[in-house]
Amino acid sequence: MLRPTRMKKIQILALEAYRYQLIKKLQDLGTVHLTDFTEKLTDPVFKDLLNPQPPSSTVRNIAAQNIAVNRYLDLFERYDTDKKEGFIKGIFSPSPPKRIETREIYGDELLEHVNVVLEKIEAEIDTPVSALEQISEEITELEKAMKSLNLISSLDIDLSDVGESDYCSVILGIAPNEFLEKIHERLKELTNNRFYLGTRGTSDNRSLLVLVCLKEETLSILTNLRRLNWERIDIKGLEGTPNQAIDSINKKLNRLAQDRAAKETLLKEISIKWKDSLKICQELLIAERQRRDAQIKFARMENAVVIEGWVPIDMEAKTVEEVKDTSNNACVIETSDPEDGDEVPVQLKNPKFVRSFELLTRLYGLPTYNGVDPTLFIVPGFLLFFSIMLTDAIYGVMAFFLGFFLIRGGGKYNTFVKDGGIIVASSGVATFIIGGLTGGWLGDFGLKLSFLQPVQLFDPMVQVTAFLVIALSIGLLHVNIGVFIQIIDNFKRGRIRHAIGENLWFLFAQPGIFFYILGYQILGYLFIIISLLLLLYGHKAMSMFQVTGYMGDILSYARLMALGLCTTGIAMTVNVLSSMLWAVGFIGIVFAVIVFLGGHIFNFVINAMGGFVHGLRLHYVEFFTKFYQSGGAEFSPLNKQFETLEIK
Repeated sequence: MLRPTRMKKIQILALEAYRYQLIKKLQDLGTVHLTDFTEKLTDPVFKDLLNPQPPSSTVRNIAAQNIAVNRYLDLFERYDTDKKEGFIKGIFSPSPPKRIETREIYGDELLEHVNVVLEKIEAEIDTPVSALEQISEEITELEKAMKSLNLISSLDIDLSDVGESDYCSVILGIAPNEFLEKIHERLKELTNNRFYLGTRGTSDNRSLLVLVCLKEETLSILTNLRRLNWERIDIKGLEGTPNQAIDSINKKLNRLAQDRAAKETLLKEISIKWKDSLKICQELLIAERQRRDAQIKFARMENAVVIEGWVPIDMEAKTVEEVKDTSNNACVIETSDPEDGDEVPVQLKNPKFVRSFELLTRLYGLPTYNGVDPTLFIVPGFLLFFSIMLTDAIYGVMAFFLGFFLIRGGGKYNTFVKDGGIIVASSGVATFIIGGLTGGWLGDFGLKLSFLQPVQLFDPMVQVTAFLVIALSIGLLHVNIGVFIQIIDNFKRGRIRHAIGENLWFLFAQPGIFFYILGYQILGYLFIIISLLLLLYGHKAMSMFQVTGYMGDILSYARLMALGLCTTGIAMTVNVLSSMLWAVGFIGIVFAVIVFLGGHIFNFVINAMGGFVHGLRLHYVEFFTKFYQSGGAEFSPLNKQFETLEIK
């Protein structure tokens, strides 16, 4: 429990003919963390004996199939009729995850099955998808034309006259009013006054322009007018007046919208028909890709394959037995204890309730294989620190129900949400106890009830000095636990010099100071001298920094008092403001209720966040630094975890 799960190195030599069956069996078991054997092939022992396992020839095909499956799933997602859950509902009241029953398909049979599914889907969706693309292009062009027509809807002209004839060009445009004079002057220069320019003002300080000029001068005119903020209105291919053309386009848009709706309905039906099949293909392909990629870590001989990995000691016998059965005993299996220099993966092992707090350990980093798992020590420390900093019984009740709803909501289907809910709910219980003992019932609001007053044993707002002493005493105890763990761990691992020279001085310094204060100077001096000798032995010139560092660590626990007072102070302030508003009258009562509820909810949220952050900080910075070694690699066995599939 205080150490990660003990591991065994497992090495398997099996016939090449059983390679795929073995990797399939290891994936089904989910007990072996594979290591890359090819990294050892530079060793003279293996260099002339083994070769790296070549990549599977089917990986590229699997990748292409997976891309096609994901593309179709993305396409069907656009026409999915299932209502998506919001974030809040997904956390507190999610729908049960959909399960799809199927038989397990793998190997060449899976690849052939996926090809068949993809070909059938392509045949069904090719026509409606192409039609939808064409409809979208037409709608885009018509909307572009509509935008131009809306600009000239006030003009009473025949659109068929706009364009080029044998000798003349009729051009429509729009320009800011302040450029009209310059445009007129430029046209005179470019055409020797051979042009016609009609204008009509608009409501946005611009003017519609109808320009008639010689065809041969059109290109030069348009090039120059663009520099004067002239925007050409393109209505090519339209007939009738602008309003008639608008009516015609609206009819076409309505028809296209109906065609698009029909094609989308067809795609929805195809989506319903094939979506589950695609999900089956997607998840089976992921499992197949994992099997194929994992084989790259193997080494091989002419007719044999070499597999190496790590297996939890309690799964060793079962794994060996299953491998032998799969290979018909045509294999050699060797298991051994880790050796110095081995990078052993880490699997945490804790009781059920404590296991949820592994989440907090992982936020910092996994321990090394031979290091101490601190999760068991986090549980009481975090709960105590959080409850002292929140220090209000009603806030504890709020935290408990928040955690309870997380556990009963998203926690039913999501381990992360469940662990978070257990942490929050248990923190709420601890806060309820500490809050009751310190008289925190929405600040001092609950103390108006006489039966709650005897429960209070301590008033943090009055006994501030005592509160500080309690906080620092807790800090001293917490730091001592960390030092003690480190010393015991070093002794167990045979690191005697580290056990004596690193932090043992701190344990001798405290009784020395204690005895000196009580008047036993000789005994006090004896402990202090021993402490100084150990300090100098272990840290030499850095000894003073050790002393100041420990002083800073212990003083850091004063934040327990600071945040506890902050929570209580804000709660009492909210109560005072609410009572002042209550005395005003009806409107005051309304605002009093709003201030009371809103203020306490705000106080709970902000200080619960503070309690969480600072509770972790006191562990990560002041506690872990005394004994904890992080940096372990997580135990990640080859396994298959289907999100929606339920294998028959």
